[in-house]
Amino acid sequence: MAAEDINIAFGKHLRGIRIQLGMNQDDVAAACGIDPTSISRLERGETNATLTTLQRLSKGLCIPLQDLMDLREVYQVTIVGEELLGEIQSLLGKLSLEEQQFILNFIRSFVSLRNDSND
Repeated sequence: MAAEDINIAFGKHLRGIRIQLGMNQDDVAAACGIDPTSISRLERGETNATLTTLQRLSKGLCIPLQDLMDLREVYQVTIVGEELLGEIQSLLGKLSLEEQQFILNFIRSFVSLRNDSND
């Protein structure tokens, strides 16, 4: 496969993962410590991902590097089990949108700190 084709395939793969996670490009950029413009260029296949970028994407999105790089398979994001998800939705439904956003930001920060401590 030509380098340009790999870039396009990786970009589609990354975009699919981002959409499954319910994130926009700015969310991915913030979670991974990557400039939003770079995320956009990666998704469009306009640039090569460096090893550093791949590692940051893997850590920030909580996806094993192997799965991030496997372009043959559509990665299926498993966030939480159905029972746990239902309880979380029920509890979040009792909060204001501002409080829900606070909880989401807290979880993102927690995961980021946990990933940093695992290095």
